[in-house]
Formats: sequence, C-alpha cells, structure tokens
Amino acid sequence: MRRSRTRRPAAIYAVLQVVAVVFALWLSKHFEVARLSATMIALAPTLPAACLAWFAYRDDRREAAADTDATVKRLAAVVAAAETRQRAQMIGPGAHRIDVTFHQRTEPANNATGAADHGSLTNIVSYYQNLSPARLAITGEPGAGKTLLALDLILGLLTHPGRTDTDRVPVRFSLADWNTDHPLQEWLAHQLHQQFRDQGITLADATTLVDGYHVLPVLDGLDEMDTDATPAGRRRAARVLERLNAYQDPTGSAPVVLTCRTTQYEELAILDLRMREATRIQLDPVTSSQATAYLTARSTSPGRWRPVIDTFTTAPGGTLARSLATPWRLNLAATAYEERHPDTLTYLREPDHLLTLASPSAVRDHLLARYLPAAAHQHPTHPNRYRPDQTHHWLAALAAHLATTASASTASSTDIVLHQLWPMAGFRRVRTADTLLAALLTLAFTTLLLSQVSIGFSPRQLFGASGAVLLALGTIWQASRTLVPEPQTFQLQRLRSPTHRRQLARTIAFMLAFGLAGGLATGLAVGLAFMLALGLAGGLATGLAVGLALGLAFGLAIGLALGLTAPLKDAPPTDPRHPVRDDLAFGLALGLGLGLAFGLAGHVLGRTLGLMLVLGLAVGLAFGLYQLAGAGRRYLVFLLCIRGRLPWRLGAFLHWAYDAGLLRISGVAYQFRHRELQDWLTAHPAP
Repeated sequence: MRRSRTRRPAAIYAVLQVVAVVFALWLSKHFEVARLSATMIALAPTLPAACLAWFAYRDDRREAAADTDATVKRLAAVVAAAETRQRAQMIGPGAHRIDVTFHQRTEPANNATGAADHGSLTNIVSYYQNLSPARLAITGEPGAGKTLLALDLILGLLTHPGRTDTDRVPVRFSLADWNTDHPLQEWLAHQLHQQFRDQGITLADATTLVDGYHVLPVLDGLDEMDTDATPAGRRRAARVLERLNAYQDPTGSAPVVLTCRTTQYEELAILDLRMREATRIQLDPVTSSQATAYLTARSTSPGRWRPVIDTFTTAPGGTLARSLATPWRLNLAATAYEERHPDTLTYLREPDHLLTLASPSAVRDHLLARYLPAAAHQHPTHPNRYRPDQTHHWLAALAAHLATTASASTASSTDIVLHQLWPMAGFRRVRTADTLLAALLTLAFTTLLLSQVSIGFSPRQLFGASGAVLLALGTIWQASRTLVPEPQTFQLQRLRSPTHRRQLARTIAFMLAFGLAGGLATGLAVGLAFMLALGLAGGLATGLAVGLALGLAFGLAIGLALGLTAPLKDAPPTDPRHPVRDDLAFGLALGLGLGLAFGLAGHVLGRTLGLMLVLGLAVGLAFGLYQLAGAGRRYLVFLLCIRGRLPWRLGAFLHWAYDAGLLRISGVAYQFRHRELQDWLTAHPAP
C-alpha cells in the first residue's frame, strides 16, 4: 500500500517548533533579547512548516496518480456499471432492442482504413476494432439510435474477451457542456473527474489518464452545441472538429468516437469541416420487418397491432411507416398504446387510431402528448406520486429554461445540472434574495454580539470589531456573486455501511489526536512567546488552553470532513442529486466545527461558554454557507425563489422522471430522454 509522505514533514515541524521555543526561552534567560526577537524566534518554524506541508501534499498527489494501471481498471469497472444502467433505462422494460443497421459514408478525403461498407448494432465492436486509426463518426436522423449504438460500443469494448486491463477505457462525454475556449484534454480531465470523483478518480488521476491516452473519448451530441440560427463561423461544433483533428497521440490521430445528426454534420462538411482520419457511418431507417418484430415483442397482445403492422407492409413509404421509422418513435408508440387503466387494467387506447393521422408531424405530436402520462403511469415505483399534469408543467418549465440558455455560446442547452439552474428563477432575483438572506444573517449575528460585548473606541476594541465587520461584508459580497463554485464532495451514503463507518471513526480519531498534538505544540509556542515578549505571567497556561481547545475542535471538524470526502472505490454510479446535497453537508459540518473551535477558544479566554458557543456557531454557519457551500446555498435560494413553478424537492422529482424513462443521466446532469421530447415540451407548456 502507498505510504503517505506527510508523516516525516509533520515530525520535522514538531521538532523544529519545540527547539525554537526552547531556544527562545534559553536566550531570554541568559541574554538580553528583545521581546520582538524572542517572538520571531519562537514562531520561526511556521514558514518552513507551511513549505513542508505543501511539498508533502504535492508529492502525495503525484504518488496517488502514479498507479495508472489500477486506476484504469477501476475506471473501466465504474463506467461499465454506469452505462449498463443507462442502457437499461433507455431500452425500457423487457430489454427489447432493434438491431439497427448502418452504412459507411465515404468522405472526399482523409478516411480511416479497414471500414466495411455495412454493419449493425450487434457487430459494432468488431467493426470499430478494424478501423485504423480508431476514429468513428456516427451520424443519423433524430431518434435513429446514435446514442444507443455508442452505448453498445462502449459496453462491448469493456466486456469483449480480448480486453486487457491496460486497454483504453471508453467514456461517454456530453459535448453540450464543453466551453471550447478550454483545450480538449483539459476539458476531458475535468469532466472525467466530475463524473467519477465519488469512485476515487481524482483530478490528478483524470489528468494522468487523459494525457496518457488511457481514455477513449465517446463524444455525444455534436448537433446539440449550437442553434440553427448560429452563424457557421461562430458555431462551437466547428471548433470541436478543429480540436478533434488536432488531437494526436504518439501513433498519429488519437482514437475518438463522435455522434451527430446527419443534417448538422453535413452542414459542417459543406464547409470542409469534418473529423479527419475517421470513418463516418450513417444509421439506416428501421425496416418494416424490424418494426414488426419490435412491436410484437413489446406488446403482450400483438394482435392489437395488426392494422399498424399490415400498413408497414402495404404502404412502406406511407405516412405511418415514415413516422415510425426510428427506434425512438417506435418506443413512443409502444409506450403510449400499451398503457392500461390502473383499476380495470384495460387498454386506454387502440393502435389503429394511428392510421387516422394525416401527416408525420401529426403522428409525432400525438405520440409525444401521450408518451409523458403513459410513462408516468407505468412507473413501477409510486405511480401516483406526481400527477401527469404536474409532470408536464414542471418538465416544460425546465425545457423552456434550456431553450433560453441556447443563446449563450458556452451554455448547455440540454444539461439539467441542479446547482446551475438558479438563473431560471430570475438572474437578479436570486442574487438579490441571496444577498438579503446574508445581510439578515450577519445582522442577527452582529446584534447578538453587541448585546453581550461592549464596543468602545479604543484601538484594541476597534480592531476587534473590524473582524466582525469584515466577516459581514465578505459574507454579503459572496452571496451577491454571479459565479457559483463547483460543489464539494461529501459522501453521506458511506454512513450506511459498517465498513465505512469504521473507516470514518478511525479518520476522526486520528485527526483528533493530531489536532490535540498540534494544538498543544501551538499553544506552548504561543504561550511562551507571549510570556517572553509581553511579560504575561499566565501566557503559557492561556496559550496551552486555547491551543488544546482549538486543536480539539479543528481535529473533529477536519476529521469529519476528510472522512466523508475521501473517495469510495465501491461507490455506486454518480447520482446528479448528490453534489448539491453533499456540498451543503460539507460546508455546514466544517463551518460549524470551526465555529465550535471559536466558541471554545473564547470561553478559555474568559467569556461565558453559552454565549461563545452561540457566537461561534453563528460565525461557523455564515462561514460554512457562504464560503464553503456556495453551490448548495445558491440552490436552496433558487428553490425558494422558484416556488410554485417547480416542486420543492426538485432533485427527487427529476430522479423519479429518470426512473420513469422521461429523462436520462449524463455525468452529473439530467437530460431529456430525447431532444424531440424537450423541443415538444418547450412548444407545448400546457398538457
């Protein structure tokens, strides 16, 4: 097991601190040493200690990222678990898949070699492995199955018999979130860490994996980066293709997989913007036999679908056949027309109604209007928890918000990230509410302080009051900021496991011991320095008492924070709700721990214990919420401001919608199951 390098610097610091204090004491007794000089000698090890701590931390991080093979193996396992779950959600009950086919679209130049003319979902892994270089662009019409084909490729590469632990790990990334001002590899490393940090993938690990080309980027949704009105020269998709063409490994063009709608890819190709040294494949429409097999397998009473199936055969180019020529549309039809009455279990509608619809757009609108309530009713868990009309209104509000973000060149128009939703309630409104809450909190704290402590105009009193003023101003300034920091990782789910509880207890015990030792050393140094420099007879006792109180509280707070933020190698796939919840828990736990330290130190210095604890916890609450838990706090303020338009437990609702098949998960974001559903909800805010 890797041994931490922090022990030796800690021991060196302790020895230096004790030697410096003893030396300062000896000098003061045997020589005429000025008070300031004695104080400087006693505190001299502070700067070297900080340097030693930094070097130890840096070396630990480098050493942690060194075991690349183990990290690759762990990443492959967590990606397989996450994408298996994602595919199951997309396929739905019964795991019925259509073996979609595709054909190669030869470009004028710079094609990869080894590509066959045709392929299918079931042989996508062998098709990809024959490419040289291994660069693939998957194109197709909306709903043709591009993402599902990419998922099958990922899982096939992770599970095929010839795979070794050192092979590249295919990881799916949503391109909609990429600010193309940042380099590709830097963005990949950040996204990899963000998606899998709960499973122990640190930013150092992610950077090592990306820079070492141990990750195969599967980039989903090139077509979702821009709107149709975006000028070609300003499209982020064009910059993505430029970055991908410059993406090289030691053998040449680095492997990558890209998905994009056909129309958007060809618009870029007209301008000679395409992925170079790659094979482009085009997904074929679903055939009549494939549609018949799928609907027959999905239905418990296939005879109900006979009129529709007969139409596929008699009119293969007709309205209905063209409208249901994609896996997505067939899934819509099966979900809508397999819905039953919850009491009588009779079917609510018959598929032959589809024959009466006059155009593909009418079929689309008809199916989408019935898909949402049907999917909600078929949810196996709490089917009546959210009414269909509520679900429609709330999802439509989120879809409308995403549509407004599409005008910003770096904003995602598909990702629903909880701590980034706050502008939806009004950009100024949320910041104003956050600032007012901060002002009320600091006003209450200041009122409590002034009611117990008299503030005069002496330099010492003014200096003491300036600290409270600066804290209040800093809190208000932090609340008014536009920039929201990334959430902290604070994994409360480990408290459910006895093994993790024991690990947490050991971490807290170690940090308590370390905190007490550090507090004792610091208190001794400060106490002796005050006694020597200022001639305070009780300086040593006071310093020791304050040091022990601070060490106890800091050790408890930091031990709890470290124990609950350490990565879990056996953590479940990322839940988009966890970052906000964990950020709040982290900020409150550490902030209140620091407030406890402040209160105990004030009590040791002669103040009333109850008063100092109240003041300390108030300071800790303000510090934790406004300095440590910015993302979680802003999310709570957003929920207060959006009340009535979205449910209070927004995260629970979104995860319910994910379980119902209305949303999908991409990293730490929710996305609509299909862009067509998102666009339809934007255009139809009312059910």
